[in-house]
Amino acid sequence: MKEINQQLAVTQQKFSDFYQQNLREIYTQLEPVRHEKIQSVIIRTLVSGAIIFFVWWLCYIDFISSEVYESEGFMKFCGLFLFGAAYLIYEPFESYRTTTKNRVMKIILSFWGKFTYSHEKDIIGDPVLKKSEIFTYFNQTEVDDAFWGHYNGVEIDVSEHDVMIHGDKGNTHIFKGALIMLDFPKKFKGQTVVLNKWRLLNMIWNNPLLIVPLAVMIGILYMPLLFMYDSRRGLGEFDWGMFLPFFIPLMGMIAIFAFLYWAWQRKNPRRATQKVALEGLPFMRRWQILTDDQVEARYILTPVFMEKMLAIKRLFHGKAIDFSFFDNKLLIAVHTRKNLFETTSLFVPALSYHKVREVISQLNSIFSVIDVINENKNNFSE
Repeated sequence: MKEINQQLAVTQQKFSDFYQQNLREIYTQLEPVRHEKIQSVIIRTLVSGAIIFFVWWLCYIDFISSEVYESEGFMKFCGLFLFGAAYLIYEPFESYRTTTKNRVMKIILSFWGKFTYSHEKDIIGDPVLKKSEIFTYFNQTEVDDAFWGHYNGVEIDVSEHDVMIHGDKGNTHIFKGALIMLDFPKKFKGQTVVLNKWRLLNMIWNNPLLIVPLAVMIGILYMPLLFMYDSRRGLGEFDWGMFLPFFIPLMGMIAIFAFLYWAWQRKNPRRATQKVALEGLPFMRRWQILTDDQVEARYILTPVFMEKMLAIKRLFHGKAIDFSFFDNKLLIAVHTRKNLFETTSLFVPALSYHKVREVISQLNSIFSVIDVINENKNNFSE
């Protein structure tokens, strides 16, 4: 970890000089743009608030009758107005964010090499995501920022992704965060997938459609205890006759979910099925490792490499991190709700350097993974 921090400090120092020469003038020019956007937000907020107050006042003095403002059509109109007002107020934030990234990201990335930046371009693709076996099922993806290029002989693609299961009742978010894909000139012998042990809980927590059924199941499980409670004597004796009406439906629901999961696994078998246990490494408590080549997996997953993965997770404010080695690719998935690669904010002066510094830490962590892999490239063959 000490070596990683020292390398980051050197990079930050070098980039500080690069910033003064290539970026400071651009950020200076962005400051008037920021003030203009702030003024636009204030005006739109005041106008929207004034309209809302005026309509409320008309209803209050009965200029608009109760029959009108209690009608379904009036409610829909108010809902549409609020939605439109929220969009108009939010638009300057998004506009400033997009303008800034379009002007600075390509220059920032040039510090490491020749890269292309794009907004909302899918550069990784669903077939690659499925082949990685990090995401075993999904049917919809959305992309925000993306960039791609070469660094030290390795092709790299990075994008902000939202991976979902789209259904009639809404979207279940499987993943939201950064996808980092590295293409190497040589192939890995097998496939190794490293999955965070808490990824299922993270997914449930971020999806109301999954939390509600889980809460219902927990409620069914503990409901008998409410009936058994006696304020004078505390918990009484366990009564199976009282518990069974709740226990049987709960077990039925669990059995149905277990069967569906088993059937789905049979239909979508993994290539990497062998479990790997790396003894004596404390950070392995975070991950489950699956592979079809035990020897290669142990060569690749060195302590230094795993420390790099944890560094990426921290620098992206990630909740979890998964990664997969397959063919000639390494795909890293950092789960985070944070907007990434943000060097500016509408509420922070454009010349404030701390947000740039944070982005440089994120990018440096990505590129340092390539350095670690290149140091161990003899551990996989043509």
